[in-house]
Amino acid sequence: MKKVKYGKYVLMVCLAIGLILYLHSPSWAEKVKGEPIVIGYVGNVASPGTKPCMDIQKMAVDEINAKGGILGRPIIYRVQDGKGDTALSVEAFRKLLIEDKAKIVFVEGRTEIGLAVQEASAVMVKEYPHILVFNGATGSELTARIIDEAPKYDHCFRDFDPEPAHYAQVRYFFSYAYPKIYGAKKLALLWEDLAWTNEFRRGISYINLPTWEKLAQECDLQVVYSKPVKPRGTMYFPIFQQILATKADIIFYVSSWFTDTESFAKQWADSAARDIPIFLYGGVSMTNAYWQMTGGKALGALSCYTDLIDMPVTPQTIPLVKKAHERNIPMQIHVHLAYADIYHFKDAVEKAKGIDDLKKLIKAMEDVVTPYSLGKFKYQTQKVKPFYHSRMKVNPLEPYKSYPGHYYLPIGQYQHGGKMVFLHEICPENEPVMKKFVRPELYKKPAELRKSQ
Repeated sequence: MKKVKYGKYVLMVCLAIGLILYLHSPSWAEKVKGEPIVIGYVGNVASPGTKPCMDIQKMAVDEINAKGGILGRPIIYRVQDGKGDTALSVEAFRKLLIEDKAKIVFVEGRTEIGLAVQEASAVMVKEYPHILVFNGATGSELTARIIDEAPKYDHCFRDFDPEPAHYAQVRYFFSYAYPKIYGAKKLALLWEDLAWTNEFRRGISYINLPTWEKLAQECDLQVVYSKPVKPRGTMYFPIFQQILATKADIIFYVSSWFTDTESFAKQWADSAARDIPIFLYGGVSMTNAYWQMTGGKALGALSCYTDLIDMPVTPQTIPLVKKAHERNIPMQIHVHLAYADIYHFKDAVEKAKGIDDLKKLIKAMEDVVTPYSLGKFKYQTQKVKPFYHSRMKVNPLEPYKSYPGHYYLPIGQYQHGGKMVFLHEICPENEPVMKKFVRPELYKKPAELRKSQ
């Protein structure tokens, strides 16, 4: 018995010594020293598009803190709920700067909200130096004004593609994917009626880019229907009836995370137009949650898909998506970018050797290149509107050409059991157009899928 008790004492002493050594080890000291760096996010915490961005950024912050923070300084992550309202979002932003002393603030991807926050940011940046990043916003105004009104907005960045940068991928849809994979000749267009689709609808004269209707015609598609619709709460049945009368071969919905695409798919599956394939440009249809959200009514729907558990775009893709899924985070494209944002900021702070000199930090944000789950993350430094300070994807002087390593979005189709079947593979860097990798034999018509259920 004495030997047993003695062994217990020895074990307890060893554990105590081990704990003391751990608490005083260099790695632990690294985690706790230094003034915290505060990162903030303004967004609607109830939004299925915005909440995952907050969750994935918090995950990235926890990872960095576990490895010693940034330059030995811990990160504090703060969220302010803008509730999807412009005035509330501006107030939330002000709180992050004044009360939380945030050094970088991310704003949800509503162009209308971004513009209002940007105005407040420009007024406050001298007293509260900070970086402002628009997460997933597309509206060209956000970055065009950085050049037009320099240096007022020099501290502003967009982690997504401005409207002209979407033309390269959409021309691929119109010229190759739609006719070659789906056999489409007649196109019906639906537009989410928000600011980010304006330039697609009216054309971009200052860099000689046509409307998407005209672009489709240039690609030998006949546009038989075109209509802007409210992002949410739309009754689609009358629209499907109208589209059916046009004998359209495919319906392209220029949608985002604000679009109620789950209701759209449900109504499509129960409408007379259910045999016309639907193609969704963005939103929750990019994730594996979409199948459950539609109750399986998404069978046959096509989407740009980024919830990638079996397609390694880069070595980071599958590991990141698996980690996100363990935390119930759906991986839309702007969620991938939100995660990359945190590491890009970390790289920039390290290059600038701190956060106290805003000019150095802005320059570092411009200069660093951060590998991420969907390619390379780098901000455009060519002073061409509206590409400047936006994520690099296409050449601003030749918007139809993507940069190597900056990929088009994977295209897939929801088939039986919600399985996402990819209709092409990701190209290597020297093959930015995916023609050689298209797999049209994997595509199934919606009617064919329903018959084989």
